[in-house]
Amino acid sequence: METKRGQIPLLRLLLPFACGIALGLNFSNHFPFVYATLASFVVLFIYKWYENKYSIGYSYRWIFGTLLAAFLFCAGYSFILLNTPSEKAIDISHCNPEGDRNYYLVSIISSPKEKDKTIKAVGEVKGIIERGTLKKTSGKVMFSFQKDTVGDTIRYDDMLEVHTTLTTIKPPMNPDEFDYMNYLEMNGIYYEAFVPKHSFHFTRTSDTPWLLRFTDRCRHKLIDLLNTKIKGNEAAVGSAILLGYRNDLSPSVVEEFVDSGTVHVICVAGLHVGILIWLLNFLLLFLDNFKHGKLIRTILLLLLVWLYALFTGMATPVIRATVMFSFLLIGRQFSRYTNSVNTLAASAFLMLLINPFSLADTGFQLSYLSVFGILTIYPLLNSIFEPRSFIVKKIWELTCLSASAQLSIAPLSLLYFHQFPNYFLLTNLLVVPLLSIVIYSGMLFFVTSYIPFVSIITTWLFQKSLFLMNTLVGQSNHLPFYVTRGISISSWETVLLFISIICLFAFFSRKTYIPLIVGLVSFLFFTGINIYKNIIHSKQQMFVVYHVYKHPVAVFISGRQSIMPFSDISSSDFSYHVQYHFWERGVRDTSSLRNDTSALLLSGHLAVQNNFMQFNGKKYVFLRNSDDLPDSLQKFPVHCVVVSADYKQGMAALQNAFTFDTLIFDSSIAPARLKKWKGECAALHILYYDVSKQGAYIENS
Repeated sequence: METKRGQIPLLRLLLPFACGIALGLNFSNHFPFVYATLASFVVLFIYKWYENKYSIGYSYRWIFGTLLAAFLFCAGYSFILLNTPSEKAIDISHCNPEGDRNYYLVSIISSPKEKDKTIKAVGEVKGIIERGTLKKTSGKVMFSFQKDTVGDTIRYDDMLEVHTTLTTIKPPMNPDEFDYMNYLEMNGIYYEAFVPKHSFHFTRTSDTPWLLRFTDRCRHKLIDLLNTKIKGNEAAVGSAILLGYRNDLSPSVVEEFVDSGTVHVICVAGLHVGILIWLLNFLLLFLDNFKHGKLIRTILLLLLVWLYALFTGMATPVIRATVMFSFLLIGRQFSRYTNSVNTLAASAFLMLLINPFSLADTGFQLSYLSVFGILTIYPLLNSIFEPRSFIVKKIWELTCLSASAQLSIAPLSLLYFHQFPNYFLLTNLLVVPLLSIVIYSGMLFFVTSYIPFVSIITTWLFQKSLFLMNTLVGQSNHLPFYVTRGISISSWETVLLFISIICLFAFFSRKTYIPLIVGLVSFLFFTGINIYKNIIHSKQQMFVVYHVYKHPVAVFISGRQSIMPFSDISSSDFSYHVQYHFWERGVRDTSSLRNDTSALLLSGHLAVQNNFMQFNGKKYVFLRNSDDLPDSLQKFPVHCVVVSADYKQGMAALQNAFTFDTLIFDSSIAPARLKKWKGECAALHILYYDVSKQGAYIENS
């Protein structure tokens, strides 16, 4: 059934409001838009008064719509300003000079996540303690507690007195690296702090609402139960599916679900809430036989689904799904027709009113787009084929469901994750039906866990269903070409892809050629941009020294090939710090030089002689240790000298050995030695580039 404009008023209100928020996230300028919001509201009010008084004709209704859109646009921008923590007078940024070591009263507001040497948790700074007096503040901080017997007991809602130093979060130090600073800022976190052993202690009870404390305690008891009776990867996946707790998931397991196109299974969202509501609705059907039974059933469903949202940590996808299903349940109770797209827009509008920074959250974007795709694209795909067999019909419906969700988020997935799961239709066809079994058997497992004999059966059933799911996902990754990696597109290319997809389905829906033409033109522009990028990448010549903590990482890039000399970087560090830049530059072939050698590489662009290299006519020398200095009394002319941690001699010896244009200190050098060398450089008037402070060094040949 075609959706008409009059059935989706909230979507039409949401779009200008979201556009205003998007502008506020990228361009912050306080006064013009605050005044514009007030001015547009006054003009809107005057026009509405004038319209009612003089009965302006229906043909002028566009004026009111335009004024309302302008007001919502300005209001969206103003909401960003109103919710920016630094705009509050008591924010920690106004009360705490960076670099001072102080005592802070901190309330833990997130579930702590265990790392190798620390425990990370977000804390709300309630105040600074000065001479026994509490000066009230506000603001979130990412705390890293050094592991010890006390630190391991930190839990959500704990109140701590912490003695530490707050530091601003650093921006990414390498090109195209994940912007962790921006990610935290979108969550209202502008500072981080390391807390050594014995630098904190527990104080009074937190002021967190008792219901949140209760559900969090229950959640962790259920997680402990899973880890006790199920154990291993199955317990971690079960915790993620049922309780939204993903801290125990290993990176390899998450990567398997991402590569197979089934990562939504381990992220509690609309699918999980829908399955749960179907079960609860079925169990409560008997209430319809009583007076006011339908009303009681609706109230119970609402209470239970919101309680489940609390148990899963109130994650954004869960809240989105819970709000949407709540609208649907209430509409059904009062026998009102509720357009699903309008309901989805209502939940998005409500969430942006509560926290406008949600718009920048990747999960928020993907979850809303996937549901929007299911609501709009699925009916079109499903109408293409009408199977007679019940089994074939269900398989076709599930295939259309997966395809519509994946198509709606494909451009954003390529932009953020640089890969596409080629077997997503097959894996979803197998895993999604199994998800229902996992959820239902998991509920039985929790309910019967302390009942003798029965718990053995339910535990076995739950464990085997999780094992089967993990096996299906893991084995799918062994299929040929199971995932296409290294796809890199810009924001403009993402927009062009969205336009192409929207116009394609608009053509099939309306049977008019204008959307088809617009879609083809958009796709041609997208293709043209990619051809241009391929030409640029084939001709590029670059030398880069990356910032990777405690590791020397330099790369010569020629076309789509690269050589990484004398680097001991791990695969995880490479994936986080370097890989995305390689994909952005179209680099497909990477190799390493770990030992001294003599060779001609990169199609003749790079000549290697031990620690000396010549790249496109420029000479480079890598000083990994003191033996790398030449014995000759004559200075060697080179373009660039790269100094690493194991070089022991001073800058005077280096200056006596080489004449050079550029001196680079890589990120492997210890701070104390680097400070000493910088002092020597200042005395000898040597200019240098410090990768650990200035970020990656990039030179185009």
